[in-house]
Amino acid sequence: MVEMWKFLLFVVTLIAWTDLSVGQEYLTTIDTWNFYKVQASGQMTGANVKATCQAAGMRYPCVWSGRDGCTYSSYWTSDCITYDAAGVSCYTHKVLSANLCGTTDGAGSRCQPLDDTFVYIPGRSDDSAWGVDYETHTYNLEGANYNNMYALCAVADIDECISAPCQNGATCQNRMNSFTCQCAPGYTGTFCEDIDECISAPCQNGATCQDGVNSFICQCAPGYTGTLCETDIDDCASSPCWLGGTCLDHVGGYSCVCPKDATGKHCETVAFAGECYEFSNDAATHIEAKQACQAKNGDMVDVTDDGQQRFLADTIAFSSGVSNWLAMKAAPLTILYSNGSPFSTAPFQWSASEPAAPCDLCVLLDSSDNFLGKTAPCTEQHNYVCQSALKLCEPNVCQNGGNCTSCFAETTIFCDCPDGFGGNLCEINIDECASNPCQYDGSCQDGINSYSCACLSGFQGANCDTAPGWCSQVQCPYGWTCEDQIFYFLCTDPASANRMAPYECSSASCPDGMHCTMEGVASFSCKAE
Repeated sequence: MVEMWKFLLFVVTLIAWTDLSVGQEYLTTIDTWNFYKVQASGQMTGANVKATCQAAGMRYPCVWSGRDGCTYSSYWTSDCITYDAAGVSCYTHKVLSANLCGTTDGAGSRCQPLDDTFVYIPGRSDDSAWGVDYETHTYNLEGANYNNMYALCAVADIDECISAPCQNGATCQNRMNSFTCQCAPGYTGTFCEDIDECISAPCQNGATCQDGVNSFICQCAPGYTGTLCETDIDDCASSPCWLGGTCLDHVGGYSCVCPKDATGKHCETVAFAGECYEFSNDAATHIEAKQACQAKNGDMVDVTDDGQQRFLADTIAFSSGVSNWLAMKAAPLTILYSNGSPFSTAPFQWSASEPAAPCDLCVLLDSSDNFLGKTAPCTEQHNYVCQSALKLCEPNVCQNGGNCTSCFAETTIFCDCPDGFGGNLCEINIDECASNPCQYDGSCQDGINSYSCACLSGFQGANCDTAPGWCSQVQCPYGWTCEDQIFYFLCTDPASANRMAPYECSSASCPDGMHCTMEGVASFSCKAE
């Protein structure tokens, strides 16, 4: 039983000591000491104040600081800490109040953070600690009369910067039981030990730079590639535009400028003989292809004459180059068009030994045999062609006098543009000067389906392509030679060694509209002003 009581007493004591470390609040730092108010349990005696501080792993101050002139034995003992009060006062509460609240009035009782704090004072008969109360602004409270207040405790503040932990020119700032490094530009890390490779902004074209250890990674914006995202991805490299369309590379994409009678993102839709044909970019079974065309408000193409077949074959060869399904499908006894009518083989060009005996086969244009007709199992996957009749647009959306036709329920539009205009809607005035038709530095003036050239002085022709032939039109001084330099001419005295003085330019040296420039003691040039 005695052993059981000892165990219970140990548990109670352990709980009490654990409670002593609860409720720590940092107050301020003076000299090399960090001061705390720590929740105490029980009567505020000197012994309890010391025990509370020790349980929290701290030292304890006395009522006085312990520095020179502040070591009176009734207010300080050698087991208390010693700190430099910087001449403020010998009294610990006054020094703390000056640091925390900027005043020493009331011996700390007028500084709210010090409310209900008690400090060890040696030699008291009742072992009272010395405390202050903020609400009543009273001080010199005797701890024997108070319970469960706060003990003033302290712990040495080690200068964490003394070992110079910060690298690469960083500034070390000492903190309470820690430090921080303020890094110089270009460095990062706890000790400023990792170079920030992103500080020089190496990534280009809007890329995001991610710094690593002695490295960096550029996360490129769409449309760019390369270590520094310096390369604009050529979206035209795969030649996505069909039928001779011109591919224009953009950042993160491309567009196709289609030839006349073709339209679509890849120039895949073509007008021919009053019909509209859309050539697929992907493969499907025969039934899937038929359903895809119907979803576009069209039908899979039937071939009804050899001219139509030649057009389809030529267009496929110029675009995807692969076999394409036709709408025709073999019935048990014959081949039928998509509308169910019997298929006529006369105008249709078959591969040799075709058509095969009808038995659930479908018809395609065979890329391996000059796009002649061939039967194949309907479950095979091939590209396909959709067909829709052309009709006039309502309303006409083509600009600058263009004529509009549409197909596939007006989802596809063709504009027949007048001379001098282009673009999907005839919205572009074609720049006739784009080919630089004016020669010999002539300036080009664009017009509607025309252009004009303003020639330099002496040049002639619609394209300024006739050079002036200066030496046949002008005369150099008697006995001098003329050299035609196309844009100007040069006069030179062959007997320059006999000259007594350099030639001097005058108003008579060059024709009107040209100015004279000395090129030496016996040479001058005439150039257009």
